[in-house]
Amino acid sequence: MNNDRKIIIFFISIPLAAILIIFLVSKVKFDLSLSPLEKKLFYFNYESTPKIIERMPAPVKSIKSPIVISKLPERGFPDAPLISVTPPLSGADRKVSLIFVNRNRKMAIIDGKLLNEGDVFDHHRIARIEKDKVLLKNKEGEIWLKLE
Repeated sequence: MNNDRKIIIFFISIPLAAILIIFLVSKVKFDLSLSPLEKKLFYFNYESTPKIIERMPAPVKSIKSPIVISKLPERGFPDAPLISVTPPLSGADRKVSLIFVNRNRKMAIIDGKLLNEGDVFDHHRIARIEKDKVLLKNKEGEIWLKLE
């Protein structure tokens, strides 16, 4: 029975201690330790500012853009995308911008497209990729493209 009594007293004492601490903390008053300028800013009130006389905006007669944009007449441009209108590029017109050669993988960027060895690119098969050139093959023959 003695242990039960200790447990009951313990559980009752916790809320009483919390109430006592809250009561004591509520009675403590703190003073602000501010400089005079900080006090002036802290106690600022918008209504205490002097009224500023509102002035009327100046009348604007007209606003004109300094940039003159005239509508150009249509000149009969094709409706099809330009890629379908332009002739196909020959091997000399192609550009190799990057070549990556590893033991397991060979890749090249030709005309902005990432291609692996064996891929088909614009009716050409990438037959071989070396460290400074790429071999393209098709029915007509082979073309070596050098890295630029």
